[in-house]
Amino acid sequence: MFRPLWIEVDLKALRENFNNIRKSLGPGVKIIATIKQQAYGHGLIPVARELSYLNVDCFGVGSIEEAVSLRENGFKEPILTISAILPEYVEEIPRYKITPTIADLDFAKKLNMAAAKSNVCVPVHVKIDTGMGRLGLYYKEAYGLIRKLKRLKAINVEGIYTHFPSADTDPDFTNFQINVFNKFILRLKKEGIVFKYQHCANSLGVERYPHSHFNIVRPGLILYGIKPSMETPLKLKPVLSLKSKTIFIKKIKKGMSVSYGRTFVAAKPLNIATVSIGYADGYPWSLSNNAKTIIEDSFFNLVGRVCMDHIMVNLGSNSEIKVAEEVVLIGEKNNLKITAEEVAAWAKTIPYEIVSRLSLKIPRLYKNASEKQLHFLKSQS
Repeated sequence: MFRPLWIEVDLKALRENFNNIRKSLGPGVKIIATIKQQAYGHGLIPVARELSYLNVDCFGVGSIEEAVSLRENGFKEPILTISAILPEYVEEIPRYKITPTIADLDFAKKLNMAAAKSNVCVPVHVKIDTGMGRLGLYYKEAYGLIRKLKRLKAINVEGIYTHFPSADTDPDFTNFQINVFNKFILRLKKEGIVFKYQHCANSLGVERYPHSHFNIVRPGLILYGIKPSMETPLKLKPVLSLKSKTIFIKKIKKGMSVSYGRTFVAAKPLNIATVSIGYADGYPWSLSNNAKTIIEDSFFNLVGRVCMDHIMVNLGSNSEIKVAEEVVLIGEKNNLKITAEEVAAWAKTIPYEIVSRLSLKIPRLYKNASEKQLHFLKSQS
């Protein structure tokens, strides 16, 4: 690490979050661990390996590439792609034993042909739209699709699911979705069509809507210790910390400006630290003049605009801080804390974006790995 910028991922916190989620569920309710987009920026393979050792039931990914990466790294668990796949890639599904999402009949027919050619029966999950307006057929139009899917011999329609668009802000609509989804399943059951798995609970569903759990849930953000709402009943620990170092310290006089646009002008003499991180690393430009950092045992404000690979921090009259001091941008130090939720609020965005946009070129350092993971890594070295 020649450039002093890194991410720390606490795998013990991940394990504790997973176990607390599991304890909050009813008997027999399984877990699809949502690890799409490199496990929300935490790192796909190390996170998946810890969850595998915890006997997770299934992985939820966003692309064939992530599913293939898991298979090539030896994972045997079911892998559900919770997005649509282009028809031209259907042959990869039986090849890598992927469970795809089905949202239309044409794709299903092409997949059926590819599965038959490979002499396998592919498990699939059907997605219906109860109000998200994204993937899947609208629920009133989906009955016909499911009946037709059941006639395809090389496809096993093992699951059905839907998605909440506003579980944090609109409980009435969310409860409407849950009720619609349940009635949809019951209607098909009367016709002899049953599903091994039914799911609609994301992180907020896990927390706030126990009647949405059905028999499998899809936690994402809460796995990583990030709260999708401030009113969470779960005990969660942040998994990710973002850290850098000061690379230059300078004194500026009253009336001098800092960074592009001269949006910060010193009202008195100050010490300014330049820190090695910027918007090219995924640290939002919208944090310009509007974020905090932790250095030693104090908070210090970011001043001026966020640059491509630098930020500037106002040290005030503090002259004790030197070059190469650790700077915490997300995380804890000396009983002080900055959370991803706080950074998202300062940037006027959501915590999902803060962690998932952190550049993959930033080194991830994994702490407190389980004994099984340590043993595996030693065996590979």
